Amino acid sequence: MQVALHFGAPYSDENRLQLCLGKNRARLGEVGTFVPRPSSYRKALRPVLNKLRENPQDEAVKEAFLHDVLGDERPDRIVFSNDTFLGIPRLAVAEDQFFPGPFNRLHSFMYLFEGAQVELFYGIRNPATFLQCLMRDYDGDDFSALLGHSDPMNLVWSDFLRRIKDDFPTINLTVWCNEDTPMIWDEVVREVAGVDPTFEIDGSFDIVKELMSEEGFQRFTHYLSERPALTGPQRRRVIAAFLEKFVDEDALEEEVDVPGWTEQYVDAMTDAYDEDIYEIQRIPGVKFISP
Repeated sequence: MQVALHFGAPYSDENRLQLCLGKNRARLGEVGTFVPRPSSYRKALRPVLNKLRENPQDEAVKEAFLHDVLGDERPDRIVFSNDTFLGIPRLAVAEDQFFPGPFNRLHSFMYLFEGAQVELFYGIRNPATFLQCLMRDYDGDDFSALLGHSDPMNLVWSDFLRRIKDDFPTINLTVWCNEDTPMIWDEVVREVAGVDPTFEIDGSFDIVKELMSEEGFQRFTHYLSERPALTGPQRRRVIAAFLEKFVDEDALEEEVDVPGWTEQYVDAMTDAYDEDIYEIQRIPGVKFISP
């Protein structure tokens, strides 16, 4: 059995992947991909993983969880999505790292699906906007303590992803940028679902719809309906062209406004993020989805 785990980053998905997969649940089931409802596993998964950390060979715990999730289903592939899998966002940054410390939950997840072909999926985002989201959700006013006294300029996703690959060198890891999702959403969903490029995804343009004016989106969908043979790269060029003309600026722009951060500082963080993307693309065993 294949097992796909989409596990973050926080603030990069907002449950969109789970919702899109849910729209396609029945059709995906026809080709052997099982998309469990979040209520069947999200709350139950954490205590199961804690038990397996203490006893990785507890077959009774494994069998009970799988029965609760799968019932009588025996799919070729099962998909889990939880962008707080590694922990609550408030604990996401410390020691100049994203999610420092051992990946205990991932190790327990591997115990849970021992013998299966596990694939990992992770969407990253600009640390400047990521940290702003983190701060907005924080009740206190000591941002330095919230960030574990980390220097924001030292936070790079490539370090986090290398640590995962060091721990799980044989596991396939697929990564993309949250900022690119309008262009690549259909490919992301297909990769996670494990279906080929010809599989029609209901909701593949949901994110485009969020960013485009109503008139623009109607023109966009009409344009595509008259050109069903467009390839993936061609569709992306069409998306880019329509977004350029019909983008809803209020939906697209995310202004970074953090106390003490100048425009130059945010630009420097963004430049470092762009450089880090190139580093990620050079990590062995990482597949990077880009427009």
